[in-house]
Amino acid sequence: MSRSPLLLVVAFVLAGCSYSIQGDPVAAPLPPGPAVATPRKTANVDPCTLIGDDDLKSIGTPKYKPNQQNDKIPHSCLFVLNEDAQVMVAVPYRSFDESKSRQTKGSEVQTLKHATWLSCGQEGENMVCTATIAVSRNESLLVAISKKASTGAQATKLLEPVAQTALKRLPAAS
Repeated sequence: MSRSPLLLVVAFVLAGCSYSIQGDPVAAPLPPGPAVATPRKTANVDPCTLIGDDDLKSIGTPKYKPNQQNDKIPHSCLFVLNEDAQVMVAVPYRSFDESKSRQTKGSEVQTLKHATWLSCGQEGENMVCTATIAVSRNESLLVAISKKASTGAQATKLLEPVAQTALKRLPAAS
């Protein structure tokens, strides 16, 4: 019985070829994440300590002492101001990428070299702008403003310095 040349080649390859790779396996690099200039610690941070009355002067004066709003957004603090404005800070907050996928009308900007997802929208008489600032691959800092009779550009201009201050006050990750 004659064997076909193809079967002989296949038999030879299956029977006689083997090799080994030397060295230790190397994990594939993680896909690029949002820009984070300085990773920040988020565990056990009181969001009410990240901004104070002086930081809010350009927006208004506090009407009440800031209070945690964990029932609405976990790990958040609400600052109610006399000038028909509110500021909220939350940390840790969902990932930058999650905010980006949920808030499709937002845009990517930078806050102190950290990727930030900025989203503004009208809610009744108030303009609400949120800045989701990446502080690690999976967590962010949320700083939001709600301002009556304001445009998105005006609210964003008020929000930027407050967001920068809150980010600066978050301790660097060790």
